[in-house]
Amino acid sequence: MIDTFFDVHAHTEYSNIRLIDCINHPKDLINRAIEVGLSGCSITDHEALCSHMIVNKYAKEIKEKYPDFTIALGNEIYLTDTRNKGQKYYHFILLAKDRLGYKGLCELSSTAWYNIYVDRRLERVPTLKSELKEIMQKYKGHIIATTACMGGELSTNLYGFAIAKQENDTEYMNLYYNNAIQFIQFCIDTFGKNDFYIECAPSPKPDQVIVNRELLKIAKENDLKMVIGTDAHYLKKEDRYVHKSYLNSKQEEREVDDFYEYTYMQSPEEVREHLRISMSDRDIDWIFENSLEVKEKIDFYSLEKHQHIPEVRVKGYSKDCWKYIHIDLNKYPILKQLFISDNIQERYWVNECINALILKGLIDDERYLNRLEEEARVKRVIGEKLQTCMFAYPNTL
Repeated sequence: MIDTFFDVHAHTEYSNIRLIDCINHPKDLINRAIEVGLSGCSITDHEALCSHMIVNKYAKEIKEKYPDFTIALGNEIYLTDTRNKGQKYYHFILLAKDRLGYKGLCELSSTAWYNIYVDRRLERVPTLKSELKEIMQKYKGHIIATTACMGGELSTNLYGFAIAKQENDTEYMNLYYNNAIQFIQFCIDTFGKNDFYIECAPSPKPDQVIVNRELLKIAKENDLKMVIGTDAHYLKKEDRYVHKSYLNSKQEEREVDDFYEYTYMQSPEEVREHLRISMSDRDIDWIFENSLEVKEKIDFYSLEKHQHIPEVRVKGYSKDCWKYIHIDLNKYPILKQLFISDNIQERYWVNECINALILKGLIDDERYLNRLEEEARVKRVIGEKLQTCMFAYPNTL
């Protein structure tokens, strides 16, 4: 039997941006995943990428000690057809395979937040299917998608299908099943068959067992692979009541037991135990294997980069302008360097400063030229340390 898996779906405290949701600190979540024997985990907060710098830096920090442990940066988006109020906001998981894929996550998240609105007293940030399909044309092959939890469109329709089947309601059976197939086809068209996975959750709860069985069937019928998402909102099962108290901490009675009872970072042994109610050990091995396939698709890339000052378009002063300034620039070597610099931002800054001194009748006052030389020196030193052009800063302002 395969003794580990890669978790495609887990949350941190950064899922709390719009609603109270999770008590996991990012580093604690990763440490717990390592402790219980996972091969890696994904950080998929609710339409939030803001934990990723902490996570990415920590991944770099632990790389030498745990070289085989992989951390994927992802997002649990809300995927809908429209931005109509009153609808169900289906969950959907996206994982960046590489730096380009991460750029795609950022573009999709920015689109969602740009179109934020309030519905039923909550801020809503859905991504439209049309937007996902359009943006993914640039990033296909660089982003992995999974169907998420019971809150996803596929699980919702398959649960409806199963209940209709129990009630022998053929009309609704057909409706829900056709919805599920249409959704699967949309995902295959958008991401490609190799980067789209059916996600199941390890839980013995009756509703989840029903859904897991239907997910397994439809995955095999459509030659799709299945993976595991613990949907961890707290670290261990002993933390369940702490999490429950947190969710109800604003004097609101939220029914949390049914959905959240098993949403913690489960060990491979716990996952296997909870999935056995829905499927065979052979199927579980297949799912573990598929999750390890996802892990192998995730590259390590750093989000760290040097500060960059946005640069506006400026007047292109030529390198000969210094010849028309009636001062001895040899006394001001840095100002002279700026006049002949290959960097248009530096040339613009020094020309504008000197022109201002001329207009104010101060060009012959060495006090101002000395101060300008010193300012140029400081900007040059800071710019070199930050690896950016500090002269662009006042230009942009």
